[in-house]
Amino acid sequence: MNGNQVGTLSEVVEKKNDNASSLDHAMHVAGIGWYNIKYCLVLALFLIAAIVEPIGYSYILPASKCDLNITDAQRGFLASVPYIGIVLTSFPWGYLVDTRGRKKSLILGSLAAGMFIMLSAFMPNFISFAACKFLSALCTACPAAAPYTFIGELVPLKYRDVTLSVTNAMQILGSVIVPLFAWAVLPLDFRVDFGAYDFRPWRLLTMMYGFLFILAALLLLCGPESPKYLLSQGRYDETLELLKIIYSKNKKKSPDEFPIKSLKIDETVQKEKIRFLTSLKVQTLPLFKPPYIKWMILNSSIFFGILATANGLYIWVPDIINRVLTGDSEGATACEIIHLGVPAARLPLTTGDDIVECDDSLDTTTFLINFVANLTCAVIAIVVSSTVKIIGKKNLLISVLLIIGLFCALVNVVTQDILFVIFLSAMPVLALAIGPVNAYAVEIFPTHLRGMAVSLSMMMGRIGSVIGANIAGIMLNAACEVTFYFFGGLLMFCGLMSFLMPSSKAKQTKEVLMTKL
Repeated sequence: MNGNQVGTLSEVVEKKNDNASSLDHAMHVAGIGWYNIKYCLVLALFLIAAIVEPIGYSYILPASKCDLNITDAQRGFLASVPYIGIVLTSFPWGYLVDTRGRKKSLILGSLAAGMFIMLSAFMPNFISFAACKFLSALCTACPAAAPYTFIGELVPLKYRDVTLSVTNAMQILGSVIVPLFAWAVLPLDFRVDFGAYDFRPWRLLTMMYGFLFILAALLLLCGPESPKYLLSQGRYDETLELLKIIYSKNKKKSPDEFPIKSLKIDETVQKEKIRFLTSLKVQTLPLFKPPYIKWMILNSSIFFGILATANGLYIWVPDIINRVLTGDSEGATACEIIHLGVPAARLPLTTGDDIVECDDSLDTTTFLINFVANLTCAVIAIVVSSTVKIIGKKNLLISVLLIIGLFCALVNVVTQDILFVIFLSAMPVLALAIGPVNAYAVEIFPTHLRGMAVSLSMMMGRIGSVIGANIAGIMLNAACEVTFYFFGGLLMFCGLMSFLMPSSKAKQTKEVLMTKL
């Protein structure tokens, strides 16, 4: 490719085959259609699976406590296992996504996660069950974060914000699937003797949750690699061929009719082979130096607050709702009802008579309430996210954080059950805040650092999940009101921090974005 080929792009670049085009312009020419959308849906399935796994603990753990002889402390630890595994492996998974490819990393990580989850369903005791769950958690960091980067690179720039937001809203469907599957399976009454243990409904439910990872991986086998990743690796011919396929599928034309004949060279491509530690250094250190460090701190802090509440506190929501709705105190707040409860049944999920008579039954009313609430949140989220180009991702991010934060605080003052359920069940809407933050990451960070940036930011979010789950478990008994004020205040603080994000309405270049804060 000659130097004069890398010139200023004009609207007639399609007709001038000798001119090299930028990837963003080539993606614009290829357009968006069913080809992009179907693989965005597949990538959304990875995110749904990554949500179903940890949230599923809110039903799996109470239903399995008798078979596995799980104590309250062990149940609290197991609830944190998915997030602990993600925290420990976000760094290496981010490296693999950036250096080995989005597609390959997603498939391998998801297959491994699904297999270990399926295997855990056949474990006879707490130790073996926890071991399998921990191994699956080590593989979950990739499907929990990488799809955001992949989706952002699979659609034209002008559709990136709305695609990420809609995909993110669809992730809330994971919260719908959890109680729906539990409602369908846990009330079943069967017991198959496997010798060392009985195969009961909660084990089947565990397998169903794990199968989502395997299904997503199998569907992606026939899918494309990220065009931006291919270009960043110097694989120009493969990138161009992929763009031709996207153009052909979307426009219903022959691939040969694709008007872009060459792509600009990515100057960040490194031809030499470097060792793992050196490569890891190259992938990471730039994120902690100007101009990127300020965005890493901001993204990570917002993720911490979002996931501390959406994953940490939310894991206890089914039991909290069950306790309040089955309470018989008129005109009392949720925390007053919780404190008036029988000591042996106080939160979080405490049963003092496990040794005498173990009861692992769950009230089906809780399934119904959570299903309806989460489905409503999903519909609202999809409608709102589809208008993100009108609202602006910055306004969407700020609004979601401030509103849900206010809802958390109001739980302490409302005495009507219906308002309590609405406020507490609105937490899945927080997923709407993840899309805008990741959209900023796709805009701000260059291709060769993007996967690591998203993974590290999500790692901070998962740390928030671990801390949030344990704080909620401890404080709901000791200081119920403080718990909701804490999480509500944390979300509102993140909402205020979001004002530091660059304007989502302005058509800014990457250089401007990195110098505004």
